[in-house]
Amino acid sequence: RRKGEPLFEPVLNLFTCLSVCHSVQSTIKDGEPFYSGMSPDEVALVQAAHDVGSSFQRRVRKHAGNTSELVLKGPGNVERKFTVLHELAFTSDRKRMSVLVRHKTQIWCITKGADSVMEDLMAKPFAEACQQDLTKFSKQGLRTLVVGMRVIDHGEFDMWDAEYTTARNIIDETKDERMAEVAARIEKGLKLVGVTAVEDKLQEGVPETIEIVKRAGIRVWVLTGDKTETAVDIARSCKLFTDNTTMAQALMAEDAKQAEAKLLEARSKLDGKKDTGLVLDGKTLLHALDSRDCRKIIYDLGVISRSCICSRLSPMQKLALVKLVREQNKQAITLAVGDGANDVPMIHGAHLGVAIRGKEGTQAVQASDVAISYFRFLVPLLLCHGRRAYRRVSLFLCFYLYKNVALLMSDAIWMHLDKFKARIAFPEYLSIGYNVVYVTWHLWFVIGFDQDVKDEVACASPELYHVGPARKLFNVRVFTMWMLQGVYHGSIAFVIPFSMIGTKTYDSEVPGQFWVCSTVIFSAVVLIANLKLVLVSQNPLSMKITWIPTSGACLAYILCLLALSYTSLGKSFQPSMYHVPQMVMEDKDNILAFFITILAALALDVVEYVGVGLMCPSKLQLAKRGS
Repeated sequence: RRKGEPLFEPVLNLFTCLSVCHSVQSTIKDGEPFYSGMSPDEVALVQAAHDVGSSFQRRVRKHAGNTSELVLKGPGNVERKFTVLHELAFTSDRKRMSVLVRHKTQIWCITKGADSVMEDLMAKPFAEACQQDLTKFSKQGLRTLVVGMRVIDHGEFDMWDAEYTTARNIIDETKDERMAEVAARIEKGLKLVGVTAVEDKLQEGVPETIEIVKRAGIRVWVLTGDKTETAVDIARSCKLFTDNTTMAQALMAEDAKQAEAKLLEARSKLDGKKDTGLVLDGKTLLHALDSRDCRKIIYDLGVISRSCICSRLSPMQKLALVKLVREQNKQAITLAVGDGANDVPMIHGAHLGVAIRGKEGTQAVQASDVAISYFRFLVPLLLCHGRRAYRRVSLFLCFYLYKNVALLMSDAIWMHLDKFKARIAFPEYLSIGYNVVYVTWHLWFVIGFDQDVKDEVACASPELYHVGPARKLFNVRVFTMWMLQGVYHGSIAFVIPFSMIGTKTYDSEVPGQFWVCSTVIFSAVVLIANLKLVLVSQNPLSMKITWIPTSGACLAYILCLLALSYTSLGKSFQPSMYHVPQMVMEDKDNILAFFITILAALALDVVEYVGVGLMCPSKLQLAKRGS
């Protein structure tokens, strides 16, 4: 910090640039500035400058015009003021940001950005020592930036300012392109000021989370804008790659032909291996994603790789990779996890977008389907909530259609027996409540509040998650079996009572033997459907979760039946049902037919439930027994 030392001026210049070239806001608390901003890296750099004596104090907006004034304090108690004339914001395409400021009588252009773009903006190529430092920092997993600046002639600035103002006032779709083109003209001939390196510290539990996610059968792709060396080092630190991982790379391709050759070489290296990893970069993907053959190879590499790192990607390249997977495999389910604005396109492009709340802003959270506070929360989100939701939705869909097929079969059989005379098989004011009151509302309790294994067991058993990616609970075979069971149960429910009780004269206005048989059949269908749900539920013996809601549904049916049969309102709506329940109970053959129907319909289900549970239990059943 003392003048006269050899490195005083270069070091002061570097930290002055870091204190000026940013979009951070400052709030004074207890005499000390508190920094906040959209980019945690920017905040860290401004904080570092403050710690060494070049402190950004405040940003004062000028009342006239669009300029603002930055006030810096230090070294010592000296205040320095910089008037911000223009701020050229960071974008994923530019990969840099610049500010044009007036300090005293000079106009400075200060630029900071990725080394891959900054080298072309320098008046001289990077020195060997600079290249070595960048490589060393990257291998340590640090995020690097290059800072450059130059003093601009007033005449040059006036001409450029007029062009930039004209571009900024454009109102058609060429505005952004034109502004970027004009901005690039001023960011040339820069002098290297310095290099920064910021630690991208992993959250607690990231390595363990990735390991569990991989064990759950999920292929992990890391899509990042960091340098390749940084991305690979982070991948190793979070156990995405291990010492036993067979690595293949496709990097720095100059054209589509070279990209295809590198991808084919990587595929030949990984074929037949078990623990495999792939590393791609944005330059190679820039050419490969435009080639249909290369796109197929990239997907094939993703399938044979347990993990993949894609570095130096723009947000749109991240989106393109997600779309590639969805395009190549229509059955694939994609999940995107991100925390910053650069991840928004990727989150939008995936089937499910998960955002991590943090210091990168709220854009990802606003674009996501689910937001979590820490990366490690991904484990309970997938293995507990996601797995259970898949199981519950699968059962709900199958049962919901099954119960309608079961009732439909009785109507279909009666329609043929009645020779298509358009006469109903069940009292309309009784059957109208079938889908709402008798066999549906309690689903929300039986399925929605079921319990399989504790969260601790689920998180420690990622193999339970395999049923989801493998689609074992909802597929053509499972759906067909449910529908066949509906056909079987509905047919049994009609045939046995119809054969045992028989029917005589059909009269839609007068109670008779037909409506007695009809009531027995309908009651059997309701009870069979409800008992079927009990059998397939996760807690068939639970009074609170299963039996009370199911009993409530059956009781609702009984109350509706009695109201329709023994009230004046019910008699006016359905005269054919007057005193029919009493007629059912007076003949033991009716009761016998009812119970024989229930036993005949569900006997196979009980045998299947017990037999499969004993002879071929699922992983979930084994986990439940173990817990």
